[in-house]
Amino acid sequence: MLIAVGLNQKGATVADRERLAVRAEEMANVIQGYAALGGVDELVLLSTCYRLEIYAATRCPSAAAVALRRALSERAGGAEVPLFELHGDDALRHMLRVASSLESAVLGEPQILGQVKEAHARATEAGVLGRELNGVLHRVFEVAKRVRTETAIGRAGVSWGNAAAALAEKVLGTVRGRRVLVLGAGEMARLSAQHLREQGAEVVVVNRTLANAEALAAEVGGTARPLEALDEELLLADVVVSAAPAAPAAFAPAALRATVKARRRRDLVMVDLAVPRAIPAESGAIDGVWLCDVDDLARLTQRALADRTQAVADAERVIEEELARFRRDQAERKAAPIIQAMRQHAASIAREEVDRTVKRLGADAEIERRLDAMANAVVSKLLHAPSTRLRRAGVDGPGGERLMAAAVEIFGLPLDGAPPAAR
Repeated sequence: MLIAVGLNQKGATVADRERLAVRAEEMANVIQGYAALGGVDELVLLSTCYRLEIYAATRCPSAAAVALRRALSERAGGAEVPLFELHGDDALRHMLRVASSLESAVLGEPQILGQVKEAHARATEAGVLGRELNGVLHRVFEVAKRVRTETAIGRAGVSWGNAAAALAEKVLGTVRGRRVLVLGAGEMARLSAQHLREQGAEVVVVNRTLANAEALAAEVGGTARPLEALDEELLLADVVVSAAPAAPAAFAPAALRATVKARRRRDLVMVDLAVPRAIPAESGAIDGVWLCDVDDLARLTQRALADRTQAVADAERVIEEELARFRRDQAERKAAPIIQAMRQHAASIAREEVDRTVKRLGADAEIERRLDAMANAVVSKLLHAPSTRLRRAGVDGPGGERLMAAAVEIFGLPLDGAPPAAR
């Protein structure tokens, strides 16, 4: 069974998510540690600025869920964090919604699917992904692709850069012609820089590794500067987008207070996209500094949700269609060994009767062929309705389980699904 345990922006604050955030350098050890917990057979860990969610395949869902909850609570240092827990269809539905960006703070944003694929790659590399969860994830990727191609969900979303620009415009007016300092050169930095540049902003990329800053600056038509130039750039910037995990000393309250004074208290909009947050809350209290974090961006995009109702409904329809198809596939897989054993058993009996009749009538290849064809046709017609009903039984809950058990008993089939010995 598939289970999901974790937290996300819908029920957890930035502070909650910071407690569970997994750094890149510890990711492999954390994944392997969680995969070794009691009851967990296979595991994928999805860690982004908005969520830390664990998806596990397990033969003992209750034990696996308890173990994962306890491990996450320990990681939070004993602090109470609002963990969710989902089993079976509910876990799969959530997984499909996440990959399709229906659970994203920025509805329709494209990067979440890439993050799920990265989580899949990390689990594969760590050796904690097996056949069942790997199959589920590939189905999830297919569904997410359908959602983006068959619905307007991708056009309904706004990018991080769009949300950051909207917040900046509330303070500064238009961002056109404004100097935007982007700290970092990863995916979040790229998306923000790209959109802000499209809005007419002058983009300066600062990064610890200058080559990475130069590559991003070249991509968006901006300027690259080394990390050592951060203090200088803070004097010139109108907007700062911090998308780097480490908190530079220049963002500390005392240092930033001196910077604001040197800027003659000109307004500075600071957008912190990092989790854990890179810019201290105290820095946001400085007069002239307007600080927002990822949850502020989420609140901004929620206001536009009403305009996207149809796109969401279309995406949810695709997800429910695929979920129903997945249930059918699982049901057929569950019933397949019983159906196969039942047909083999019936075919064996039919073959015995054909052989017995041929012996009485005398050896004749044509008669034997006709008798064999008739026997097989009778078997197929007699077992067609039972086979069809057994394929549906897997989605009928306890009633379906009882029906499959009854078929095993009625036809005298062994529990392992193999046909009984010929009589």
